[in-house]
Amino acid sequence: MNLKTALLLFFACVATQSFAQKFQKSALLKDINTLPMPDTGKFVSAFFSTNEKPNIIATHVLAPQVDVLASIIMTSTLGKGQIFAIGSSEYFESKLLADQNVQKLLKNIIQTARNHPKKLKVAVTKKADVALINALKANKAKVYVADSSKLQPNTDIYFLTNDVKDTTALKAIEKYIADGRSLVYGSPYPYIFKQRDPNKSYVNDLIKINTLLSKAGIFNAYTLLMAEHAKDSLTLTKEPFYLLLKNILSELSKSSPKEASPAGYAYGIEPTLDLAFSNHADTSRLIRKMKSILSISDSLPIPTRKNPLDISTAAKKAGYQFSKYLFEKSHNKENSTDFVFPESKSFPGEVPKTAKRTTELIDIAVKVGSQGLADPYPNYFRLHSTGVYVPAGEKISIVIDPKYKSQYLKAQIGIHNDDLKHMDKLVRSGFDLTRSFELEKDTTTVFSPYGGLLYIRIPDSSTLKSISIIAHGVVKAPYYKLEKNKLTDWASIKNNPAPWTELATDKIILTVPTYRIKNLENPESLLKLWDQIMDADADLAVISQTRTHPERIIIDNQVAYGYMFTVWDKIVAPDDESCELMLNEKMLKEKGSWGHFHELGHRHQFWGLDMDEVGEVTTNLYTMYAYDKVLKKGLYNHEGMESKDEVNKKINNYLQNQPTFEKWGKEPFTALCMYIQLIEHFGWESIIKANKIYRDMDPRKYYDHPLNNQQRIDLWYTTICKTTNANLSSFFEIWKIPVSEKAKAAAKKYNIWIPQELVTYLPQ
Repeated sequence: MNLKTALLLFFACVATQSFAQKFQKSALLKDINTLPMPDTGKFVSAFFSTNEKPNIIATHVLAPQVDVLASIIMTSTLGKGQIFAIGSSEYFESKLLADQNVQKLLKNIIQTARNHPKKLKVAVTKKADVALINALKANKAKVYVADSSKLQPNTDIYFLTNDVKDTTALKAIEKYIADGRSLVYGSPYPYIFKQRDPNKSYVNDLIKINTLLSKAGIFNAYTLLMAEHAKDSLTLTKEPFYLLLKNILSELSKSSPKEASPAGYAYGIEPTLDLAFSNHADTSRLIRKMKSILSISDSLPIPTRKNPLDISTAAKKAGYQFSKYLFEKSHNKENSTDFVFPESKSFPGEVPKTAKRTTELIDIAVKVGSQGLADPYPNYFRLHSTGVYVPAGEKISIVIDPKYKSQYLKAQIGIHNDDLKHMDKLVRSGFDLTRSFELEKDTTTVFSPYGGLLYIRIPDSSTLKSISIIAHGVVKAPYYKLEKNKLTDWASIKNNPAPWTELATDKIILTVPTYRIKNLENPESLLKLWDQIMDADADLAVISQTRTHPERIIIDNQVAYGYMFTVWDKIVAPDDESCELMLNEKMLKEKGSWGHFHELGHRHQFWGLDMDEVGEVTTNLYTMYAYDKVLKKGLYNHEGMESKDEVNKKINNYLQNQPTFEKWGKEPFTALCMYIQLIEHFGWESIIKANKIYRDMDPRKYYDHPLNNQQRIDLWYTTICKTTNANLSSFFEIWKIPVSEKAKAAAKKYNIWIPQELVTYLPQ
């Protein structure tokens, strides 16, 4: 090797080192074993990577019951400079700066940013906490307050704790970093969230500085986390692969990649890949690499019942998702009002081209507010049906009275909003098929690439009693409202050409494919039966039969969770024989529908007061009550429990095979037998009286702050002892329900009761 070559290699090495990121994890965490989370009740925001440059310094669990981590501290390079990003500006305020480990972190940031022996020059924002300024000075930094992005020459570090909206300012900061300087960014999202107007869209809160951060591969998400307890801390060990783009691509390129949990995919892989695709040109090296790894072709896969699509691995899920993304982009979907997804023809379905497009004056009775059940948050926007349909790729206009413009009304097209990408296979499009629009103008144009029924969404806190809108260019849907439409109108209504139908009362709305109602002759009688079922549920739940809003059962070609599922604003059920049963009054009266009754029961349970083990048990009390009181079929209707003898057989099988509370909690129909014994002897009145005690406690108070499970077990014990006027200690002991001594003492004033069939199980 000659001298010239040696010198070139030396200078190349020096240049590489000077451009390399100095915000390395080992240097930043020097002498640090732990870093605190902000106080309970306060938030930190999360970060995602948009290219392969960033590194993660610290993480935290996303939420208490979600087994997935989120990035809280991330670093990267931009040009010759570097960025340190942390999820809350509170780390640079007095409370957290009083923590010794945060002080060490600040010191390490300063040390790793140093590239000359002189005193560091550090800029802070106008709102910088005095504690930060003092801490910087204590670390021998020369500190000044920067006027916006006007940074003084030779500024080494810029501590930025607010958003920057001005594009000129953003360019100035970008140049500052690229020239070899350091940006230390504390996210303003926790403060923005605290100050936000709950009636306005979250889009208004989104920070503009992400346009700069994303050039370094960092994206600050409006994803907020809270401390789980008073001394909660960040995780400083190595992050899981699903949090960084470079690790995701490395893993998915393997023949046998690590499995990502559904949560890991949904909260890690999916948003990371999404951000990468949206931040890079289709022809870029990174996108070409991603397309190759994910086996993305130029054609869009269309899942149907006849041709299901396999998405059983993370790579296949991502390949499916981003095939759609690139298809949308190539067809300019964002700027096209007439764009139609090919899969919309099979689901939710086509409107015939010959179907008449009409103008409709639509009067809507406003039905909002809580009725004592597990309803959504107060500023939830509740769906209100219009009875009209928006064909895919067609613009319609909605005209509202100017007085409604300040009422935060929204239009929604479609009702199938479940994301199905966690499934192993798809039989319809796996995405949210709905589109939503703010109604802030006299006339609003709305459209959807999927099409769907048109809804008006109204805040649950609204004081409006009714509204009227005019919809131009819509297609009439089969929509029958009990007590509003006449039965004589049904023959005409059911021939309306939209592919989806709604059968509605003030208590329940059934959303079904139109082909399912072609043989329905009497929707009035059918809906009256469903109203009786809803009234029975209301009676057992001890709420008014006059509901503030109807419950919804929505039929879907693919149910996102289980056979059917229930959340606070809907029940989703499959388009199979159960749908036929739901719409057949004669069959309903003969057989009932355990599945639908069960899901309606979930809507009426006492969440927060029921013990953990009975989530799939007490829901069936409502099922049984409907069978007994509405269908007049008594208590014994489920397969394997169709007589008292079969129930006793199930009880004996449990009690003779090492019974435990854990086993009881995992066998819901065995647990239900215990309730049946109480109802058999004391009647439904004992359950209704118990529910009245629960209702008077206002269970909504306990949704976010539930009693612990022992408290809930004791509550059920003392309550049912009171309403049966019986000491049930032996009964609970035989069933292995662990009641506290304090609760047992409260029931000693009653006479001991035990059913005859359990006497042989008493201790000898």
